[in-house]
Amino acid sequence: MISRRVDSMGRIVIPQEMRDKLGITHDTLMDINLRGNKIELKKSGLTCAVCGRRGEMLDDTGVCISCAENIAAKFMEGFSKEA
Repeated sequence: MISRRVDSMGRIVIPQEMRDKLGITHDTLMDINLRGNKIELKKSGLTCAVCGRRGEMLDDTGVCISCAENIAAKFMEGFSKEA
């Protein structure tokens, strides 16, 4: 684990070896998410296979959270019609 201080503007420097390993350069777009009490950083660029928007993906499915929720709702709706 590497610890870094937050500067007066709220910035944290990602260690060079981590940036190199992940292919993060000075112009890489990053997604920032709050998960409970943790901040999650990940390279952006994934687009949803359903709607084509960029955003938070459901793990490695290629589907955004919004579309996944819509799919789940439609799926459950289908079950309630069959019952």
